[in-house]
Amino acid sequence: MKRWLGSVLVAAAMSVGNLALAQEACKSVQLKSSPTLSEIYGMADKYAKTWKKDAVPARIGNTSLGPLQPNGSSAAWNLQFYSASANASVAINTFRGMLTCRAQPGPAGRLPDLKPDFFLDGAKLHALAKQNGEALIAQGYAVMIQTAAAPSDRHATWYITYSKEQAKDPGVTVIVDANTGSVEKVLKD
Repeated sequence: MKRWLGSVLVAAAMSVGNLALAQEACKSVQLKSSPTLSEIYGMADKYAKTWKKDAVPARIGNTSLGPLQPNGSSAAWNLQFYSASANASVAINTFRGMLTCRAQPGPAGRLPDLKPDFFLDGAKLHALAKQNGEALIAQGYAVMIQTAAAPSDRHATWYITYSKEQAKDPGVTVIVDANTGSVEKVLKD
């Protein structure tokens, strides 16, 4: 898990470093409500395909500014799509009711092997988080989700973690097959 978190932090740092190179890829859109995982993916996929027809998902997740809710929604989604033909990626984010798209040059890291009908049920992911961390949620920990790609074969997974401001990482990660929605394992430090 620490390696995975390290790679997420490196990717985030690279994204921040590339902000100066980023260009608006779509007009900002005011959202009426916090979208569910399937709703945001549907919107983002359309924006990404409009940007570059060969765009494929590289990363999908929420941030601590928008914890995953029991209905599968979040106020703060971060999605990244990669275009091999352009060797560039587009970040599609929601925050404070706005959806924005920024494109930047360069690779997007290891791409998860997501099937066209991969698992996008945010409410079910939250239910799995509750099933495996009910005590943490009761203590005020927020539910976080993020796709990941296995180093050996790009096997696609959802990582479910728990976060609480100024609290120690509880050391619990639920790993879910991103194509089927079945729990692969629960890691506890």
